[in-house]
Amino acid sequence: MEADNISKKMAIIEAAGEIFVEKGFHATTVRQICARAGVNIAAINYYFGDKKKLYMEVLRYYQNIAFKKYPADMGIKEADSPRQKINSFIHLMIMRMFEKGKPTWFGKLLAREFVEPTGALDILIEEVIRPSFIILAAIVKEILGEESTDKTACLCAMSIVGQCLYFRNSPQIVSRILNKDNFSRQEIIELAEHISHFSLSALEYYITKKLPERESRV
Repeated sequence: MEADNISKKMAIIEAAGEIFVEKGFHATTVRQICARAGVNIAAINYYFGDKKKLYMEVLRYYQNIAFKKYPADMGIKEADSPRQKINSFIHLMIMRMFEKGKPTWFGKLLAREFVEPTGALDILIEEVIRPSFIILAAIVKEILGEESTDKTACLCAMSIVGQCLYFRNSPQIVSRILNKDNFSRQEIIELAEHISHFSLSALEYYITKKLPERESRV
């Protein structure tokens, strides 16, 4: 009986993951999940409580899968140079979002949260996004030098992340501009290399041009 319950729970989690990736949380219905999982319509309430709780279970499940293949530290090694660290960070972020298969579903669900936020976003920010962003901002600050402000390092880090998210969150625009709907694995790697090179060049510009620090007026 216990094994049967575990099997049904996993069927629901995997079916829900597929549909959440395809449609997002808001457009996904309990009926769609149950139909794909091959379970009774009441199964989600029985095993998880409601759709929101199932969604959090799905996020944590695929987060664990993703972090086994794409580590939480973004594959960064302490002995790496700051530029190598930036390169590793960008490559791991891009691969999490674009490579095919279940290890990338968490990255895709996370990317959806940025444009279609749910109640899970605040939890994800504290558990996943903020710690990762702090790592990136610290690396950027290391490249820019101690004379740069934390604000500049933060804005530069946001610009790096923004490049990655543009390709994930604007598929209709990207597909029309590039006349293609999907990226091959080699193209994904090339995309990561481009963003890495572009970002490092921009940071070098900050260093060599000594751009002035301005107080935010916001």
